[in-house]
Amino acid sequence: MTARPPAPAITGKTHRADAIVVGGGHNGLVAAFYLARAGLRVEVLERRMEVGGPAATVEFFPGYRGAMTNSPGSVEPRIVADMELERFGLTWLKPDPSVLQAFPGGRFFVGWRDQKRMHDHIARTFSRRDADAYPGIFEFFNDFARRIKVSLYEPPPSLAELAARLTTPEDEADFATIFFGSIRDFVEQRLETDEVRAAVSLLAGSGAFAPSSPGSPAVLLLRPMSLYSSSVDAVHDPRTQPLRGSTGLPVGGMGSIVAAMRRALEHLGVTIRTEATVARIIAGADHTVRGVALDDGTEFLAPIVLSNLHPRTTLLDLVEADHLPADIGRRLKALPSGGAVFKVVLGVDEPPFLAGASPEDAVAYSTCQFRIAPGMDYLERCHDDFHAKRLTDCPRLWGLMPSFASPEQAPPGRHLISVNAWFFPYELAPSQPSGGDWATAREVMGQRIVSILTEYIPSLKRSIVAQRFYSPVDIERDYGLVGGNFAQIDMTPDHMFALRPIAGLARYRTPIAGLYLGGAGTWPGGTVTGLPGYNSSHQILRDMAAGNGAGRRPAAAVGS
Repeated sequence: MTARPPAPAITGKTHRADAIVVGGGHNGLVAAFYLARAGLRVEVLERRMEVGGPAATVEFFPGYRGAMTNSPGSVEPRIVADMELERFGLTWLKPDPSVLQAFPGGRFFVGWRDQKRMHDHIARTFSRRDADAYPGIFEFFNDFARRIKVSLYEPPPSLAELAARLTTPEDEADFATIFFGSIRDFVEQRLETDEVRAAVSLLAGSGAFAPSSPGSPAVLLLRPMSLYSSSVDAVHDPRTQPLRGSTGLPVGGMGSIVAAMRRALEHLGVTIRTEATVARIIAGADHTVRGVALDDGTEFLAPIVLSNLHPRTTLLDLVEADHLPADIGRRLKALPSGGAVFKVVLGVDEPPFLAGASPEDAVAYSTCQFRIAPGMDYLERCHDDFHAKRLTDCPRLWGLMPSFASPEQAPPGRHLISVNAWFFPYELAPSQPSGGDWATAREVMGQRIVSILTEYIPSLKRSIVAQRFYSPVDIERDYGLVGGNFAQIDMTPDHMFALRPIAGLARYRTPIAGLYLGGAGTWPGGTVTGLPGYNSSHQILRDMAAGNGAGRRPAAAVGS
């Protein structure tokens, strides 16, 4: 592979550009692409050694390479096509099944690609009634998304605008089911087995929600709204799959997506600077952005700054307080950190096959994403522990063994297991055995998760040759994710649509003219779609075209 030429050195003097992107996570890269495609000279500033944030490749142990995030299942096909990621080296594998959920006793809810096979599997393993009802659950959300006509490629509607789209009693009843009802009530009315109910409820989880929480079905609207928003057809499109999981795995892991994005940006002439920590966003007395300053004093000046960081970090930590209206600052400070992630990474010297998998299915089951949450009460207890700030005995687990699809991600004859456990408190109760200190609790929780995994992968404990655990505090420190929250802000109804991140900041603009937000804390949220980057960059281009305070449009810029 040809070595990448270094970015121009930071000399300590002032640098100038048309637009600066603060933070080189995947949303920042997507935003930089669309701005550069429109003709702007773009600089991306990333404090880490590599761009990509949690999607970047990490060498967890010598020879074992993966990423903090596990699945590309939500990457928007339009973005993949626009950035020509396959042209820049991204290739996909299509595991079948695409995802499965494991249950005690060697039973599985298997997301086969073929709908008839999926139906037969549910009928044979769980219930014919559930097999018949299962597709209708997702069609309910698809139908509602078509009726409210919310495009994820546009700024979100206000609550008043959303309410105006409810034109019939049926619309209002379905809105109440989704935003005021609970996913537990929803599935219990439609399904009879606890396992299938849990498989659906697991998809609806957010850090602040138990299955019985009002508003918990709302997360299941996101992919139906994506389907409404775009007609792009792609073989790796996750939105039409039976368990709504990834339908494609990138060869080489999640970091391959980021690497292809970087090559697409460099092809457009974007300058990407790593180990460049932004310490301050510079604004003038007229509350107009001027650029940014690094921690070494180097300044980058531009009439447009787009921050991929947490909205609170951007506006409370990097901007001087007198540029921010008091009510905006107060509401940003009040944002809860939400549900954090705990991560377990294991290197093993035996194939980690799932108990109960037949010899003909064992490799396929270990190749796709797997999920563990045995039942509805298990999910409820997990959230009770979250709110009580306890180390839980029943984490919801989303895992991947990427070395089955891409053997180069582990040494020969060995495998990498990457598991994200949801959801955890950032601050533990002092009454916990650890004394509330994650430095101690990290090992306790990590070993607890290993024990749970061993119930499903019998060879696990005896085959572990390397292990690493990340607490929410570690994730915040290493990746700048406030509170260890991958979504920046929980994707609950009170932080969605025009309430994301808070009311008054929903259209990517900030009170500082020319400063925009474009990370997972903006609409439509996290889950590695790239849409916050797409939407924020297009808002900038619209404002430039209209002369609305985003700097003057370069003569070479064209519509996107």
